[in-house]
Formats: sequence, structure tokens, C-alpha cells
Amino acid sequence: MEKKEVKALKTRKKRRAHLPKLPFANIAVSLSGGGFRATCIHLGLVSYLHSKYYFGQTLLERIRVLSTVSGGTFLGVKYVATLKKGGTFEDCYKSLVEFMTQKDLVEDALRYLAEDENWKNVRQRSLISAFASMYHRYFEDAHFGLLWDNHRPIHLKEISFNATEFHFALPFHFQKTEVSFSDGQHVPEFIGNRKIHIPIEMAKEVRLADIVAASSCVPFGFEPINFPDDFVHEESVKLADPALLPDSVLEGAKINYPIGLMDGGVDDNQGVDAVISAEERMKNYPEELKEFRSHDKKSLDLYIISDGTNPKMEGYSRSKRENIPYIGKWSFKTFEFFGVLNFGIGALAMSCAVFVEDKLLIIPMTVLGTLGILVSAFLLLASKGFVGLTRRLGVPAFFEERMQHVDKLQFGVINNLLVNRRNSAFKLITKVLIKQMRWFGFERVYGDSGWKPRLIMNAVFELTKEEVERRKKKYPYYSEEIADPGPAIMSVAAQAFRMGTTLWFTKDQLKGKNNMPTTIIACGQFTMCFNLLEYYEKFLRHPKYHKDFEKYSPELKEELEKLHASLLCDWKKFKVDPYWMVNECTSKLWPL
Repeated sequence: MEKKEVKALKTRKKRRAHLPKLPFANIAVSLSGGGFRATCIHLGLVSYLHSKYYFGQTLLERIRVLSTVSGGTFLGVKYVATLKKGGTFEDCYKSLVEFMTQKDLVEDALRYLAEDENWKNVRQRSLISAFASMYHRYFEDAHFGLLWDNHRPIHLKEISFNATEFHFALPFHFQKTEVSFSDGQHVPEFIGNRKIHIPIEMAKEVRLADIVAASSCVPFGFEPINFPDDFVHEESVKLADPALLPDSVLEGAKINYPIGLMDGGVDDNQGVDAVISAEERMKNYPEELKEFRSHDKKSLDLYIISDGTNPKMEGYSRSKRENIPYIGKWSFKTFEFFGVLNFGIGALAMSCAVFVEDKLLIIPMTVLGTLGILVSAFLLLASKGFVGLTRRLGVPAFFEERMQHVDKLQFGVINNLLVNRRNSAFKLITKVLIKQMRWFGFERVYGDSGWKPRLIMNAVFELTKEEVERRKKKYPYYSEEIADPGPAIMSVAAQAFRMGTTLWFTKDQLKGKNNMPTTIIACGQFTMCFNLLEYYEKFLRHPKYHKDFEKYSPELKEELEKLHASLLCDWKKFKVDPYWMVNECTSKLWPL
């Protein structure tokens, strides 16, 4: 690297970040994956934003960009569809909670999968298609084209429901954008990614339920859902026409359909990519849309990343189960010994059956002889071990010759070899790679000085006791009011954090007033309240940004102080009763 480039790089690193000119004016929110735990955390966050006013609008109404993944897509789809149908946030809240708590998705999907009459159309029989059908029946029956209905404009201008495609290994965006530009020219928005574009008229026929299925198609739990085959339905016309699909990408590479789609969390579990792309598009908003973007270093004043996942993972521990019961000390040679022994017993019994004179002994001797010879055949066949298996599979002779050393190992040792490979591969795919992708996504925003004073992370684990203690050491300047959330909040946060990554709640988890869904929603609410207060102390009220804050108009400062006072009032109530807000929602929507 040349000296000029090094100097320029150092200058960029030293460049101080600045507060947004109009805090909270235009907001982006991304909702991560993480099953129904993530859905509930996000619902708590959104419901809290719905309760806070800023210059006459709720913070929820100031969201311009929405990016969702997996569990977050349940809330994203339901909220957008509800608004487009003329409903309210309360309608969305009630519908989503009832869906998560009153429907047995696993039971209904498996029953649907088992019934032959459900699979007489073009869709291939699969578990993910069965779940998609249940989503359409019980969750949301509208089509993607609803988002293009301009009769009811909504505050969301950039919407992306994210999956991962298995052709180019890229994020796949089911998105509705307000305006797109390429080389200064207005072009239609693209559905998919920069390799695979689905025509908009074709995409409009896609059921929202199928988008939810694609976005939440978790590896190991489901097989991929395939586009367009598994998206065709009774009302679709263009989806069933393969002539409308592009046959190659811009670079000329051929696209082989169908395209497998899986959980958006495989590539970008926080949905960061879609927000970064949307922010770039917003810079080109025409005059009639400029009120929905910020005229600042970034087109957005605040980016809230709602994370319902557990970023931590336990280290890899190898298996030590060499002494497995009964056959741990055996090897394939042992099979050979018992095979010969059983053959001898079987042959002796058959001989006795031929020469014995007592008719009562003929039948048992014949049965014993037959069983002995059959067991012998099985054991002798099994004694060939991996050498015999590789020979049958056509493995090259190079490996076949060396597998004889493996055949000498005891079964307990072989068990460890296999178990350790299975466990490490599973952890690599489900933990290590996801963790790496998570931090790669975060680096795209946290490594950009322009985003730094515009970021809030709202994570399910933030107010657990361990995180509270860590934060006290890292940010000693925090006021005591937010530094110590109190035992009640930390207890509820710990309960919410322990919930697994599933698409169901068990009967035990649904028992009682403060059940698991209620607990996680409450966690989302008080964690969002905490993070907004933290945002004040890290940025708006931090001495480092004092010069920026002093440039704000008196009206803006007054509005910021009103919002802070409201947040602080809520926080004090949360410290006494972490459930107070979610209980108010419950009593309003489900009166006794």
C-alpha cells in the first residue's frame, strides 16, 4: 500500500462521527431470525415504539425501512399486510399473538403433509410446503402484490423480507422499494438479488405465506422451498409460466430452475444487507419523497437492529464414549469370530435334526440350525467392515486398501470418530458460520463512522445479569438509573433468553398470566426502553457530542427532552413491574 493510501486510511479512522441533524426523524428497523422467541422480542420492541411520540407521530410511524429475517418475517409480513388492508397496529398485535398461542403448527402441518388429497396440484410434497399452506390458512392469506396497492399509503417506504438462495449463495430479497436508480436512470425495483431478478408482475402473485416459509425455512428442520415450483397456486397465472423467468444473469451465467430458497439467517440473520441497500436508494428519492429521508451523511437518522438470537456458543467438546455398552470392546474381527461360531452351532444343530430319532427334537433342532446359519451369514457379512462397504460403493482402491486399518478399531473408538465428526460439523454449520456471518453483517454498520451515532442494538440477552455486569465495567459513566435495571427486569430477561429457537410454544409455556410469550414480549418492551435511554447517554448527552447537540434548535431540544422524560418514566415503572405494559396491551385487546 502506498504512503498516500496509508495516510488517507488513517485520516478516515480518525474522522469523528457526528450526531444526526434530526434524531429519530427517519428510522430503519431490521428484525432478526430466532423462531417465535425472536417474533415476540420484535413484537415487544415495535409495541414500545408505538407508545412513544415524537413531534406528533409515534416512533413506529417514523420507520421508513423494514428488513426482516425468519422469525422476524412473521411480524414484518403481518404488520405490512395489516396496514395495507386498513388495519391498525393493535390488529396486528392481536392477530400475531393469537396465531402463535392458539394454533398448533406442527400438528396441523404434519396432518396436512400426510393427506394425499392435498398434493394433487403442482407443488411437490414437502414439510416446508405443508407449513406454507398452514401459514396461508391461519396466518396471512394475501399476496405480495398487496404491497403495490397505492390506495392506502403507509409509513414504510423500503420493505424487504429476506431468504437465502442456493444458486449463487446470496441473500434473496422479496422487496418493495419506493424508487430505484441505476447509473442515474430510474429502473423498476428488483425482487431477488443482483444475480437473479424475478419479474415484478410474477412476484405479485406470490402468496405472503410462501414468503414467510422461504424466510423461515430453517436448515435441518426443513428442506429448501423451490421457486417457482413450490410457489405456484390455484390463483396464479404468471407464476406458472416459465417463459417469463430470466434464463441467465447479466454476466451470462445460466440459471437452472427451480431455485432452492432457505432461511434468510443462513447468510444475513440480522437483515443488514437490505437496510444498507435501502439507505443508498433513499439518497435518490425525488422531491415528493424527500420528507421520508434525512438530508444528512446518512439517509436515515436511526437504525435499530432487533436481535432475538443467542450470540454465544459453548466450545466444542469431544466425545469420550469409548466404553459404549456391550459391544464397545468389539471390532469387526469379533463379528467374524461369532459368525464362525454361529455357523458351527447351526451346522451341528442341522446335523442333529437329520440323525436324531426323537421326533420332538427334530423341530427345535431345525429352527436352531436355521437361525444359527442366518445369524452366521449376517455376522460374516458385517465382518467385512468398511473395506467391504467401500468395495460395494466403488470407492477407489487407494482408500479401500487403507480402510483395513479402520476395521481393526474397536467399535467404541469408531463411535467416537463418527460422533465427533457429526457434532463438530453440526456446530460449524449452526453456530460457527452463523456467528461469523453475524459479525460480518455488524461490521458493515459498526465499522462505518457514519452509522455509529445512528445505531441501536436491541437484543434479547441485554438485560440478563451477566450482560448488566459486563456493561457496568465497559460504560462506567452510565447513570445509576439505567446501569442497574434491578432484579425484577433481570429475572424476566433471563426467562426470555432461555426460550429455545422454535416455531411453537409448549402447553407448559402457555400456562399462567405471565406465560412465555408474554414474558418475551415484555422483555422486548423494557429492553427497547433501556436502549433508547442508553442512546441518550452514549450519544445525545455524551460530552463527546456536545458541540453537535448545541447546534440543535430550541424546539428540537425541547422535543428530545420530552421524549427522554417519557422514557425515564416508563423505565421506572418497568423496574417495579416488568409486565406492566404488556399487561395493559392484553387487557385492552382481550378484555375479560
